Amino acid sequence: MRPMAEPRGTPTRLEQLAFQYQPVVPLRPGLVGWHEALLRWHLPDGTIRGPQQVLPYWLGPHRQPAFTRFTVEQAARLLQGDPQARLSINLSPRQVVHPAAMAALADLLPTVRGRLIVEVTEQRYRDVVGLWSTLESLAENCELVLLDDLTIEDLGPSARARAPVHGIKLDRSVLSALVEPTTWAATADALHGVADRYAIVVAEGVEDVRHLHLLDGLGITHAQGFGIGRPAARPVVPTWPTDAPPRPTTGGVRVPAARYRRD
Repeated sequence: MRPMAEPRGTPTRLEQLAFQYQPVVPLRPGLVGWHEALLRWHLPDGTIRGPQQVLPYWLGPHRQPAFTRFTVEQAARLLQGDPQARLSINLSPRQVVHPAAMAALADLLPTVRGRLIVEVTEQRYRDVVGLWSTLESLAENCELVLLDDLTIEDLGPSARARAPVHGIKLDRSVLSALVEPTTWAATADALHGVADRYAIVVAEGVEDVRHLHLLDGLGITHAQGFGIGRPAARPVVPTWPTDAPPRPTTGGVRVPAARYRRD
């Protein structure tokens, strides 16, 4: 039998994959930031492709466990090498509920696991009760658990509001609506009370640091985007232009774990 050819345009070996790291900065004293690990595929010609070209293959049922362990182990390697680093990784609901995720986390040193943040990507998952139960266990095995890419529609009364997580990351469309004159008022109303429900609220897609004051006034705790820092091969603390608003703190007092947990 002839060996099966590799799918064209697909990285079929884990060693073909790497991560870049983008800063997530806090907008107020007393909170600390972290870096998000973003999946990348580096081609021999120097081209870099994102997760859209990678995940359909590696989230297949037979390859997903190995990919999950790879993701966790790559994050652990960076955290072991930098005792001050805090890092978030993206896992889908199917990855989270698979035993491979908990097994990979259980193998980490507590000092590493305690600085690892899991962002649960937004996908449809039928067994919500089972997912919520897994998230509760996950929250005990890492620093934070966040729901990723929530839109304005997701902020209304729903099952997500009862999710046992520490916080949420807002889809970039939320900020786009906030800075648009025709939609900012309705968007601000939709965000009312979100900060009371979640200890951590991250705004994604920040292209202009002048928007940070607006976000802070709405209760947003953290921000991420090209205007703050671009993904890099190693975690880089962002620098700010002299005409920008005062630099959000990237250090300061470490917030106790209880600060992140919902009552």
